[in-house]
Parts: sequence; C-alpha cells; structure tokens
Amino acid sequence: MNNRIINTISKYNMLSAGDTVLVGVSGGADSMLLLDFFVKNMDKLNIKVKAAHIEHGIRGESSLDDASFVQKYCGHNNIEFNLLSIDAVSEAAASGQGVEEYSRNRRYEFFESIECDKIATAHNLSDNVETVLFRLIRGTGLKGVCGIPPVRGKIIRPLIEISADDIRNYCLDNSIDFRIDETNLSNDYSRNKIRNEILPLFSKINGDYENKLSEFISDSNDDYSFIEKYADEYYSEISIGNKLLLDRLKKLDKAVQKRIVLKYFFEQGIHLDRNHLMSVLNLVNKTGKIQLKGDFFAVADSKYLRFADFTATPKCFNYITKILNIDEFSEKSVDFYCDYDKINGSVTVRGRKCGDKISPANRGCTKSVKKLFNELAVPVEKRDSVGVICDDLGIIGIADYCADERVKTDKNTKRVITIKILAEDN
Repeated sequence: MNNRIINTISKYNMLSAGDTVLVGVSGGADSMLLLDFFVKNMDKLNIKVKAAHIEHGIRGESSLDDASFVQKYCGHNNIEFNLLSIDAVSEAAASGQGVEEYSRNRRYEFFESIECDKIATAHNLSDNVETVLFRLIRGTGLKGVCGIPPVRGKIIRPLIEISADDIRNYCLDNSIDFRIDETNLSNDYSRNKIRNEILPLFSKINGDYENKLSEFISDSNDDYSFIEKYADEYYSEISIGNKLLLDRLKKLDKAVQKRIVLKYFFEQGIHLDRNHLMSVLNLVNKTGKIQLKGDFFAVADSKYLRFADFTATPKCFNYITKILNIDEFSEKSVDFYCDYDKINGSVTVRGRKCGDKISPANRGCTKSVKKLFNELAVPVEKRDSVGVICDDLGIIGIADYCADERVKTDKNTKRVITIKILAEDN
C-alpha cells in the first residue's frame, strides 16, 4: 500500500522536500489511512504533517466522538490538530445552499485558513468513479468525466488510484482504527444511492469495473487536455478586441469551437451550461442574439460573436440645445447639428421606435433606422441609448451619426442648431 501511495505522489509530483502537509481527516478509513501513511513516512518524505477535522453538527454524539477520535490519534502521534465545529444544516439553510455544498465550501475555507504548503484529502478511486457517474446522470461534458483531479493548486489526493475496498481491507489487516459514518449507509443522498444500490450492480457485470472506469477517466483527461491546448493556441487569433472572429471560428472543429466559446464567456463572467452553449454555437452560422441571464446576451453579426450587456438603456434623454450663427458654429463637442431654419416646430430627443425611418443627408435614399444602425455597425445593446432627434414633422437626425436630408446644412445655411446629450448623472 505504501508503495502504491508513493507511486501516485511521484506520478503527479504532489510533494516537495520540506513541505508542510495538512491532512483533512474525517476519521473514516480513507482519511485515517492517509494520515497514518504521512505520519509513518514523514522522515522518508522529508515533510511536516498537520491534521484538520470538521465537526458538522449533524450526527450528535457520534459526530463529537469522531472529532475526539481524530484528536486522540493526533495527540498520541505528536501531530498538530485543528478543529472546526459548524451547524451545517441550519447554516446551509441560512446561506441558501444545500448541506453538502455548504459543508464542502466551509471545509475548504477552513483548510485554506491553516498555514501549510499542501492540503491532502482522502478522495480515492471509488470516489472518483462515483463522481463521474453522478455527473453523467445529472448531465455533463468531457470535462465532467475527467473526474476528481489528483492535483488542484495546493490540494493533493494521494489515494486517487486506490479503491475504497483496498483501503478498508488494508486498515483492517494493519490495525489502523477508523470510525464508521452511519449516514453513509442511508440513501437520503444521491451519492449514497449510487454507492449502495447502483455500483453493486456494476460489480456483478464486471468485478473490475472501477479500474476500467479509471482507464476511461484517464483517457478523458488526455483527450480534454489535448483539445484545451489546441483551443488555447487559436484563442488569441480568434479573440480580437473582446470579440470572437466568426470567419476563423467557423473553420475549427466543433469540439474546439466549444472550448473557445466557453473560455470567452467565462472571461466575461458568464459560465455557460450546456443548453446555453449549444444556443451560442448556433449563432456561429447566423446573425442574432440569445439571452444568457438577465440583461446579458450573446450577439452575432456577420463578422463577430460577442458578449453584450443591455442594462444601461436610458428611458429618457437630457440634452442642451444652442442656436448659433453659421460663423460661430463648430462641430466639436456636439452630438448633432442641422440647419435651424429648416426645422418645423420644436425639437425633441427620444429613443428609437419600431418603424422609424430617415433619409440620411447626401445619400439619396430613405431607410429604416434599424437598417441604418446595421450599416453603421451600432452595437445592438447600445441602440436604445442613441438619441433620435425629431421636430414636429418627424425625424431630423440620429445623434452622433447623421442629419436628415430635409434639415442638412448647405451653402445657404445662416443659423445652426446644436444638441449636446447629457449623461444620466448630469
């Protein structure tokens, strides 16, 4: 057993000489074997060992006895013992999280709060198999079936290639005492149903199913790493100006497209689930937009796929108008201007409306404001923020873009009206 653990540590380069290793210890067979291994091999590995235990407040006296059991072991072996006691059920409810999720988060927060170089957890091969099956049942992609990583940051998992049965049998054969968590026998939790009801059926089909699934997990990791590396090589070419170039994205295999899209939106603070990912991929070959969450959208035009935030849409416009003689007029620092003497009635500024049309000055045509925005490549999330300038007869211009033919300035212009649209906080 020692050699198997040492081989795993070496294979994944888990330790360095002089490391302080914090072992997460529940008191069960897995964690007691792991702690016992490190205690007995401290000198050989040239490491220092600490232990941490979380008392979840769920199983009454039994839970308290687990904490006392681990503390006594640590005291007997001169190992620093760290304890955190929580009321997982009530605290999880108050936080809006499930008990398992909340407990996991608190556990790793506690581990990270203790000074150490590495955090060793007792996840084993059986845990890895259960995790992959659990993810498959709930829905996952290739990354999900890569399972529990042997190393993640400072977290190491030296038992990840050893089955739960081998661990328990070794503890019994070598007089390593451990506690039994009776909740593991209950099927109230999904993982327990997999462990207690589904996996025994797997064993009847193939007694070596854990090792076969371990090979599958290993192959999945190799494939995922290759695709990730390939996608990263292309990402810098495709992600330009915080947008994805569609002509280049289209040429890539769909597996690589997925990784690039996921990476891009993750950088925008959006985690795409499978349904949203597939919807975004559909935009690769057509223009349009889809809602990701709230006011956040994925938008595609003829050239780019990008993230768009529609939250900053003004309901009304504040603006200042000035009337100037032509010799006083300068185009600088104004959002719109036209020939004042060609205006009918009063001037107002509003947002766009369905059916709006304009005849852009010197273009000899009339078109919808929507089509004009498309031609000018105005981002869709910004269009409601663009002021539409009107007089009593209709639209006379689009702020920042153009005046209507009817009110354009020419050689006969004597007076000019200018408009400056104010920011909302002004």
